[in-house]
Amino acid sequence: MSYASENKRPNPMSMALAIGLNGSIILAVALSPVVVEQIKRDPFIGEAIDIEPLPPKVDEKKPDTDTKPIKDDVYVPPIKTDTQTENDNDIRTGTTETDTFTNVDGKSGGEIHFQDPIVEPPAPIFRAASRDPRFARDFQPDYPSGLLQKEIEGSASIRVLIGTDGRVREAQVVRATHPDFGRATVKQALKAWRFTPAMRGDVPVEDWQTLSVRFTID
Repeated sequence: MSYASENKRPNPMSMALAIGLNGSIILAVALSPVVVEQIKRDPFIGEAIDIEPLPPKVDEKKPDTDTKPIKDDVYVPPIKTDTQTENDNDIRTGTTETDTFTNVDGKSGGEIHFQDPIVEPPAPIFRAASRDPRFARDFQPDYPSGLLQKEIEGSASIRVLIGTDGRVREAQVVRATHPDFGRATVKQALKAWRFTPAMRGDVPVEDWQTLSVRFTID
């Protein structure tokens, strides 16, 4: 048993009719008149008015309110400050003057130079005179003979000025139980008392001291 197949082909006439129909529709749409509706507006009715021109601008300068009246300056005497200039081992001292002007309102109109205060070196240490132990046996005065015979004991205090050589330069009686005790003590101080002189730093100086002596009978 055999089968036969039939091939269907498009009809050229039907295709031509379809194309022609579509073309006529497009042509009809393209040739149809376009209706545009115009909007009618009322005509503008107005009246012309004359306008006067504006006056030109005039620059008005405002008074300067920030300007302060000029005040006279008050002269202040120059300030003297001590200065030191060191050049090798030579030290020179001098003064510098700085003129300053102070306004009436209290504001300064010039420069004021301040200098650090000059620190003075500390004072040298003072050491009082002291009795020289090598002359300790010569400190006691001779006993007044009249008082010794009467077996009168007593004491004397004298104020002495010790010189830079350690010797007594002056002697004054401060008090004594008997005048003979005072005279004997002054005589011995001027003749035999010896001291290590007072020192101020490394320099020997004079020194006043008050010393007492007691007279007793052994």
